Amino acid sequence: MHHLICPKCGITSDKVQFIGPFCLRCSPIRLEAPRAFSIELCGKCGKMRIARDWVKYEDEIINKLFKRKCRGDFFKVEYDPKIETATFFVEKEGNIFKMERVVKYEPTKSICTNCTRKGSNYFEAIVQLRGRPERMARYEKILTEALNKKTFIIKTEDLKEGRDLYVGSTKEVLSLCHELGIRTVISRKLHGVKQGKRIYRTTFLLRL
Repeated sequence: MHHLICPKCGITSDKVQFIGPFCLRCSPIRLEAPRAFSIELCGKCGKMRIARDWVKYEDEIINKLFKRKCRGDFFKVEYDPKIETATFFVEKEGNIFKMERVVKYEPTKSICTNCTRKGSNYFEAIVQLRGRPERMARYEKILTEALNKKTFIIKTEDLKEGRDLYVGSTKEVLSLCHELGIRTVISRKLHGVKQGKRIYRTTFLLRL
């Protein structure tokens, strides 16, 4: 059987893939990747920072961030921080080839906004659940699961008239109520002033 010989390194096609007359490694395909890839991670919850936002760590997001730092003749790239390897997918002569590059993973650790606030018992909103016990229990479960994905609940309080949830973000409570179509009575109370900015705490009354 006839094997191709790479004119650059001398390796034969029975050992590695070839693209045209060259082996995969020596093929004149332009691939530019960083020597190292760094992201900022929260040391407590594992979320990663993108610009001003802290988001859940996901492989898909990692790949998108890594791709922005690369240039070349590829249509897809996957980066695996565990083995510090980037796999580039290249299409040539009707075939798809995988080309790997070693890229060091250099994460930096800090504490995200939510974890910092949670540690100081910070909260911006109080969600007051009022109504029949079975409906309050059902909505509390829905709200708790949804809010813990976006912000945090610092504590819950049982009262004779219902149950109160103390939540880290007013914005997330408001967004969730709109999303679920829940009618609320909203009131705001001045909590203090920080760096010349007024700080309010918002109460959301939900009659269920």
